[in-house]
Amino acid sequence: MNCLKILLVIVFALTACQQAKQEKLIEKQYFIFGTIIDVLVWHDDEIVVNKALSELEEELNGMHSQWHAWKAGRLYEINKALRAGQSFMVTDEEAQFILKTKQLSKQSQAYFNPAIGELIHLWGFHTDNYPITSAPPTAEQIDEYLQHLPSMDDITIVENKIVSSNPRLWLDYGGVAKGYAIDKAIAILQKYGLKNAIVNAGGDLRSIGSKGQKNWRVAIRKPNSEEVLAVISVQEDEAIFTSGNYQRYKEFNGKRYAHIIDPKTGTGVTQIISATIIAENGTKADAAATAMIVAGQDNWLGLARSMQLDQLLLIDAQGKCLASKKIIARLQNSTVQCQVLVVTQIPI
Repeated sequence: MNCLKILLVIVFALTACQQAKQEKLIEKQYFIFGTIIDVLVWHDDEIVVNKALSELEEELNGMHSQWHAWKAGRLYEINKALRAGQSFMVTDEEAQFILKTKQLSKQSQAYFNPAIGELIHLWGFHTDNYPITSAPPTAEQIDEYLQHLPSMDDITIVENKIVSSNPRLWLDYGGVAKGYAIDKAIAILQKYGLKNAIVNAGGDLRSIGSKGQKNWRVAIRKPNSEEVLAVISVQEDEAIFTSGNYQRYKEFNGKRYAHIIDPKTGTGVTQIISATIIAENGTKADAAATAMIVAGQDNWLGLARSMQLDQLLLIDAQGKCLASKKIIARLQNSTVQCQVLVVTQIPI
């Protein structure tokens, strides 16, 4: 009888322990890169999750100052040295990131060009205050800059020493910083053994795993609206990023100028107002979404091929939706009819 009681106590204790370890949704918010970052983790151990989130918060706060294009920080010091014709010693991580963006710029046919910080500054977009009402740069100023247009090919890194052959180069990672930050956040969560999570920065996100027996589900919003365009059930590990030219802009004498600048013309983009990309990681998806906005309707196919993209959704200036067959098949509760974009994958 005593043995039976002991056995029952042990069984009860094990059952109670299992109940205490039941998986649940743990959520935390941060305000970084000028937007709210939501981190949702599905796990059974809140102590482990909180340790991971603590490291994640510290890392993201450090990145905010590290990669800021015009405020004091590491990138500011790198740009200062390069524009003075000097070399600068970067860390392993910084070197890897800069080289990665150099590769992405090449794959994007330079529609994604982080070297044009001076041009962005010339337009007045190095500010936190929108909309901007100052006069745009003159045609002469733009033409003069384009004669010395820098690219990521101007950068060389040897044994962590970075140099530039173009003094007009000014690195600005506004078009990829969120993607890189989200990838780092996911890596930290995975380091702690967390397999089911989603990191969402203002609608740009990457997910891993699932929410219990269900996939993570996210909404794609219509440009410049709170209305939902469609819902997507996110797969095991992928990133969904949207770039738009409608939220930040300059307005002068009744004319509106988009903050996303075409490095080939020196002026704001107009054809595509929103581009949504699904890719294997946030860094690529973020860069590709920016590049697709810049490439426009005439060049989107070549860009999709060179960056090996097969899941993209574009909204043009007339509000028309154009999307690849693969992403259309995943849209749920869609409120728009999308024209199919045929993307033929070819090696790069």
